[in-house]
Amino acid sequence: MEKSHREKSHREKRHLNWNKKRKSLGIKLLLSFLVTSMIPILVINLFSYYNIFKIVTENHKDFVKYHLSHTKAALGTSLESYGDVLYQIYSDDNVIYLINRINNDEELVVSKNQLRRTLRGYFYVKDYIKDISILTEGGTLVFYDSITGSTTRSSWLPESLDAQRELYEACASKKDISILPTERAGYSGNGENYLFHMCHRIVDFKRQNKTIGVVLLSIDEKMLEGICMGGGEGMDAYCFLADQDGVLLSFPQKERLGTSVWKTDEEKNQAYRKLAEQQDMFHGESVSVDYIQDSERGWDIVNVSSQSKVLGEINEQQKLTIGFVLSSMLLLVVVMACMIQGMTKSVKSVVRIMQSAGKGQLQKRVEVDAKMPSEIEVIANQYNIMMDRLVALVEKEKELDQEKKDAEIAALEAQLNPHFLYNTLDTINWIAIGRKEFEISRAITSLASILRYGIDNSNGMVTVQEEYDWLKQYLMLQQIRLKDGFESTIHIPLELMPYQIHKLLFQPFVENSFIHGFKGIPRKPKLKIQMERVEKGLWIAIKDNGRGMPKEVTQLLNLGKFQELGNKGQLGLKNACYRIQLYYEGRAIIQAESEEGAYTRISIMLPLYVNQRLEDSLEWTGKKDYESRSGRR
Repeated sequence: MEKSHREKSHREKRHLNWNKKRKSLGIKLLLSFLVTSMIPILVINLFSYYNIFKIVTENHKDFVKYHLSHTKAALGTSLESYGDVLYQIYSDDNVIYLINRINNDEELVVSKNQLRRTLRGYFYVKDYIKDISILTEGGTLVFYDSITGSTTRSSWLPESLDAQRELYEACASKKDISILPTERAGYSGNGENYLFHMCHRIVDFKRQNKTIGVVLLSIDEKMLEGICMGGGEGMDAYCFLADQDGVLLSFPQKERLGTSVWKTDEEKNQAYRKLAEQQDMFHGESVSVDYIQDSERGWDIVNVSSQSKVLGEINEQQKLTIGFVLSSMLLLVVVMACMIQGMTKSVKSVVRIMQSAGKGQLQKRVEVDAKMPSEIEVIANQYNIMMDRLVALVEKEKELDQEKKDAEIAALEAQLNPHFLYNTLDTINWIAIGRKEFEISRAITSLASILRYGIDNSNGMVTVQEEYDWLKQYLMLQQIRLKDGFESTIHIPLELMPYQIHKLLFQPFVENSFIHGFKGIPRKPKLKIQMERVEKGLWIAIKDNGRGMPKEVTQLLNLGKFQELGNKGQLGLKNACYRIQLYYEGRAIIQAESEEGAYTRISIMLPLYVNQRLEDSLEWTGKKDYESRSGRR
């Protein structure tokens, strides 16, 4: 019987493969046209597309290089001009004279006011200067700040003397101009301000080149922003600056200023690209990131440009060719459809309905019309009659199968649902309480809970948490019965507790351990129950250190032939396995491992439930998951 079924399946598969190799007349004509006409057109189009893309891309790269070079030159010129202002301040004899007076505490208030007025004179020499500050060797701070307009509170300098001293040491330790990274300053009438700072030490050349203070020139970051964007007219792009340590000096999103982008040169390219993609300034379009380094300062000038213009120009060039190709293909389809419609319409209608039946759509029928040839009409009518009979048989078989399942499940679970005992146990419980036999009362209460759990919707779904609570009650009764003569371990992760399974899946296997497994063993009985989530299901293992099962029983279970378990001691195991297969429609896997005189392990793989129904759309690979799980234990 099995051999005949395999031969039939092989013939059907071979017939299906043979039909796949055959092509209709319409497909042959279409393929001939594509080979002789459309393929050369597509090749020419692709070649043209490649050339245009290459030309436009090279032009775009040249433009970006020019913009970066222009920005680099403008940046160098602008910073040199502000460096000249700084030079005028730290080489001013009057500034040096006043700083010496302040360091010597000579008319301190007058000297500070005179120095502040001197700084104010330099303030409007260049645009974007927001603050000029001098820190003397003695720790005195003198500044002129246009943001706060105050003589006592700077918009950016820290008030901590330790922080000011640290800033002094950083500037005084270098002979050349130092540039401090951009940082947020105070608010003004124009909103929030961001400043970067140029600093230089002040030396009294008349006193053996002694450093007497440092001067800091605070410049608005908008100056750097203007330089970055000054050469990018006509580009869908923006530019930003990062110093030699990867700290942002100028950036469109001001809150990012002063933050570090990269730590090592190796990650620089990737860091700039990631930063550009995070801004999403081009609405998710692909971007090009290029940068050039200002070798004098170690700064990176980074240009981020959109590829949309490049792709747009290419697409405009291709629209005409693509339109021509699509029009030709559409015309071909229309012509071919008109040619073959008359002679293949009837055949296709029959084939289409047959194919839908092969996919399980048994209710569709072939529509017979006057234009259909007589031979095809006979086939269509016979097919419709055959499908009517087939649908009737399928429906009848479903009804019989469902009735059989309901009857079998009800018969199996009748053994587990002794409803009449519940009320009797309740009466005995009150008698035990009346006699102050509380241990007996507790045992009877647990037994009643177990019976009620089995009676209420006995073939329904419960959560793992509910099954876990029932299992604890059952094991407690066994502890009372055996006077704590065994050990039990339950390991079920908390995340599995909300999952759903059928009721009383554990009970027959756990009970089998107590009835058969632990009988007559010389050691202390131990029971371990474990549950884990695998890729597409639940894995349950029940292990005891009992006397084990016969080898032939283990083999029958692993082969899925539990129906052949026949003797009295194997009836409960047989019914439990049969019940699981009925519940899970044959998709559950039950495997056994045992060594006589040593242990028994029952492993169960169950498919997941979604809204109390088996998820048919998931490909159930329980066997594969079981083998993978068994290999890791």
